[in-house]
Amino acid sequence: MTGKMAGQIHEIGGKIEQLAGAEVFSRVMEGSKGAAASSSPEKVALWVKGAMERLDALSGEAQREEIMLACGHNCILVNKRPLDAAKNRRRNYPTEQAYIEAELQKPPRGFRFERDGELLVQFYTPRSFGPGMRCFCGLMQGLPEGVNASRTYCQCSRGFVQKYWEGILGRPVEVELKETAITGAEECRFLIHL
Repeated sequence: MTGKMAGQIHEIGGKIEQLAGAEVFSRVMEGSKGAAASSSPEKVALWVKGAMERLDALSGEAQREEIMLACGHNCILVNKRPLDAAKNRRRNYPTEQAYIEAELQKPPRGFRFERDGELLVQFYTPRSFGPGMRCFCGLMQGLPEGVNASRTYCQCSRGFVQKYWEGILGRPVEVELKETAITGAEECRFLIHL
């Protein structure tokens, strides 16, 4: 496994310990050192799947959403290329509306957008990068076909999408997670309240 993925596992653990306490941390993160040292994407993804199942069992919905949203907020700070590219595209348009219309017409690879009134529907299409790819996150790219993971993990993507749009628009936005590829859908779908 790359140092980046080991860092991601460490980040998840740090947020769990910070927001849910040491006992939940030790139970959820059981086996994390082995996962962080593994060179098998499938083993890593299956460990993460198990960790999210343990987190689901040991914490309430609001707490686990807060944990994974915080991970997503951190992720965009570390992986800022998509946001930087979007900000650069945004500079080419005089208004927010003009930018959104352009994104609807020609979205970045792996994305798709639809407009529904004041909602922007953003789709992640990981399979556009290769057959079997169900998540943009390296930790879940090895999740075997037919194996689904908890929606809890996808709150990280929700946090990423939230900070992505807040960075582009320069204001707070609300994002809803509707469906995801690692929970069984063909693509991930987020509602961005403009």
